[in-house]
Amino acid sequence: MKTIFQNLANLITSMGIILTVWLNLLIWDNSVNHLLILLLAVGIGVSDLLDGWIARHYQIVTSVGGSLDKFRDKLFTCSLFAYFLKELWLWNNGVWLSLVKGLIILILAIELFLVTFWLIGFVKGFDVSPHLAGKIKTAFYFTAISLWFLTEYLGKLLQRDFRDCFFFVLILLLLTGSIYGILSTVGYLQRYVFRQDK
Repeated sequence: MKTIFQNLANLITSMGIILTVWLNLLIWDNSVNHLLILLLAVGIGVSDLLDGWIARHYQIVTSVGGSLDKFRDKLFTCSLFAYFLKELWLWNNGVWLSLVKGLIILILAIELFLVTFWLIGFVKGFDVSPHLAGKIKTAFYFTAISLWFLTEYLGKLLQRDFRDCFFFVLILLLLTGSIYGILSTVGYLQRYVFRQDK
């Protein structure tokens, strides 16, 4: 029974990776199917919650499952925030938009550090399991990305531009996620650089 749930958790994570690739193909190709894009983003978020819950509930957390989960999360957040930065770069809507752009650049820098730390830890055999701060960070990022796509979908559906209305909420989500991202980075530094067993 344990093997079935272990395979199920890894299968759900793998489906999340496939959905992330599909989502990227749609957005970078300027797809106009905003409902499908929103559903894919939400589906990826649900896969992240579900695979982690199954693994913890049935005590079947594995390094392979953790690595797949981390790969899906990094692929999702890095590619989507890079896309948002590209979309927002030419907008000039004042200080709120500038703050959003700055936070996205900060998030991409934090994610680059985290990917680097994860790769170093993986190669050197260090503990690469996620921090609580990293899980919270990812939840805020997933929420911000889903909110973006929800706003895009509602804008197309109702023929209105809602983006200016949600910048404040987006800034709160991105800022909070960034703080937890920094905490996660500090956690990896504590594990790898300031190791007690040197």
